[in-house]
Amino acid sequence: MSLSFLSECKVKVLNRIDSLLPDTSKIISSMRYSALADSKCIRAGLIFASGKLNNEISNSALIDMATSIELMHTYSLIHDDLPSMDNDHIRRGQPTSHIKFNEATAILTGDALQALAYETIVSSSAINQVQKISSIAALTKACGHQGMILGQQYDLDAEDGNYDDIQKIHELKTGKLIQVAMTMPHLGIEQQSNQLIVLDQIGKDLGLAFQIMDDVLEASSDSNTLGKSNQSDLLNKKLTYVSVFGKQESVNQAKTLSNACIEKLESSFNKQEAADLIELAKFMVTRKS
Repeated sequence: MSLSFLSECKVKVLNRIDSLLPDTSKIISSMRYSALADSKCIRAGLIFASGKLNNEISNSALIDMATSIELMHTYSLIHDDLPSMDNDHIRRGQPTSHIKFNEATAILTGDALQALAYETIVSSSAINQVQKISSIAALTKACGHQGMILGQQYDLDAEDGNYDDIQKIHELKTGKLIQVAMTMPHLGIEQQSNQLIVLDQIGKDLGLAFQIMDDVLEASSDSNTLGKSNQSDLLNKKLTYVSVFGKQESVNQAKTLSNACIEKLESSFNKQEAADLIELAKFMVTRKS
């Protein structure tokens, strides 16, 4: 896809994060270090692209939702990189938070970014009360003990051979946040209920496709291209799609999921309005990092 759309989304989100975090303390400096680091902002892109299917939501509301999603994602990466988790030293092309600062500060930074993700939605003047409640409820479920955190625990269990459902790990640990990025612009709006059902399923499948390709890229690319260690899965004895199915079959499964999502988008929505979502669905499985 043309990366201009994602670039535009990234500028909007990074400008909003910059405004939320005036550099006045060590913890804010640490938050800025990770949250403003160069990233693809795919989850934010999904918010903006999905929002184009809803004429009732403003650009300002989408910016706050996208910012919340990216803050939540950054928190999860900081904690995922900790010595007690994956012990990674590179993220987004720079030293991880606990390497740059220290482990305790990294933990606090992740906690603070998670809180700021919720605060960004709650304090938004562009999101109405019903949408705020629905969005916070969806985000907490996606990232809590029924979603991302549960997936992380399964991922850790798999390292010890105590869990072997790789699809469930990916659907929870990575997919849930992508899923909620697809649906958040439509939550709390009764007219959007039919769209929500379709977008929720598409988000689930795209989230899985995205993480399958992450497994493939980590097994076949280099650290400089990825912006993170390409040895992390191997060193941590991670259960991945590549270790279970092999590289080519993993690629095939990711592309099958992406193609199915594209077909659903084309059959369920106006193609012009869904154009950015369709391009993002393609990008999920063709990206190089």
